[in-house]
Amino acid sequence: MNMTHDEIEHISRRVADLVIEALDAKQREWDKDLVADLKEVIPVNHEEKLLSDLAQAMTALDYNLKLENYTRCSQLQDEIKDIEKQLKNLK
Repeated sequence: MNMTHDEIEHISRRVADLVIEALDAKQREWDKDLVADLKEVIPVNHEEKLLSDLAQAMTALDYNLKLENYTRCSQLQDEIKDIEKQLKNLK
C-alpha cells in the first residue's frame, strides 16, 4: 500500500503533536516537582507571600489599566487594599 504525500504529512504532524504533548506533560511534572522541592528548602513566610501577592496584583492592575479593563482594575484595587491592610497588621 502506497501512501500519498498528504497522508504521510498528516501522520507526521500527528506524531509530532503527540511528542510535543508528552514533552509538555513531562515538563509540567518536572516543574511541579521542582516547586515542591523548593518549598521544602526555602520556606516562604507569611509576609513574603503577601509581598509577592501585592507585586502580582499591582502588575495585573497596570496591565489591565493599559487594556482599559476598569472592572478588573476595581477588583484588583480592592485586593491591593486588602493585602496592604494585612501587611500593616503584621507590624
